[in-house]
Amino acid sequence: FWLSFLLIFLTMLLAGLTVVRARTRVRNISDLPDGVRIPRPGWFRRSLAGAIPLLPGELTALEQDLKRAGYYGPYALVEYLGARNFVVVMLLMVGGFGAVIADPDSPLPKTILISTAVVAIAAYVIPRSVLHAQATKRLDQIQRGLPDALDIIRMCLTAGLPLRDSLNQVAKEIDFFHPAIAVEFEVIRRHAEADTMQKALQEFSRRMNTTDISALSALVSQTERAGTHVASAVVEFADSVRRQFRQRAEEKAAKTSVKMLFPVVLCLAPPVFILLVGPPVLQLKNFVRDAHKPGGVLEQNSDSLENTTVQR
Repeated sequence: FWLSFLLIFLTMLLAGLTVVRARTRVRNISDLPDGVRIPRPGWFRRSLAGAIPLLPGELTALEQDLKRAGYYGPYALVEYLGARNFVVVMLLMVGGFGAVIADPDSPLPKTILISTAVVAIAAYVIPRSVLHAQATKRLDQIQRGLPDALDIIRMCLTAGLPLRDSLNQVAKEIDFFHPAIAVEFEVIRRHAEADTMQKALQEFSRRMNTTDISALSALVSQTERAGTHVASAVVEFADSVRRQFRQRAEEKAAKTSVKMLFPVVLCLAPPVFILLVGPPVLQLKNFVRDAHKPGGVLEQNSDSLENTTVQR
């Protein structure tokens, strides 16, 4: 028992340290000096990453969720799959070893195998769910903070700074309030230095894969190709994003009344029926009980009926 507990604890610790290291690398992506490369995972971790096969579309969705969640390391996918598969494989090995050394005449091996299967499935599903939740939360933060960042970009552009330097300045200014957008702008700036701003914005749109960011990328790219001023287009886009957020909030508020109808009916209908139907039911119950007692209403009615028959 203690050996199994120790192996499970070490497995979870290694997986947690792997995830924390990957997250730290992403948060400090802008602090990495030029020329510094992240070491490539070893053969053992790469083998673990391919130990459990994936569905054809799952790999693409996993890569997108990793980028949306902020895991921009070149080997983030290998680290994630290696850590998750290591936990699953170790759980299966520990569970199988425990089932082998258990008493075969008792129901303990079957219980160990069922428990191991349930825990292994949970270890496979829960990290994916947590990653998807992180990606959704970070994407929502980026969308909510994008209009504020665009306003600061507009001020930098009107002051005479080019778009690339504006992104660098904005990333420093909003790092405290919107760290996710600061990291994205730093990634865009470095990508633009290696290639072009149009290509960097297209990659940003592909990573996030949302309507607002795709429209922003297309707008800025078209403005740069046309040679017009980017500041006015950015201001108009920021205002349109705010209007869309307001319209979405109003739409959700309008849907709330319809969504609250069913909980209200299900929660308030039983007490209302109890209050309306309860007293008559109790009175009817008391009446029936009193009627069947000796000397009750039924007995009096039957006696009066017999007397009336005798007199006739």
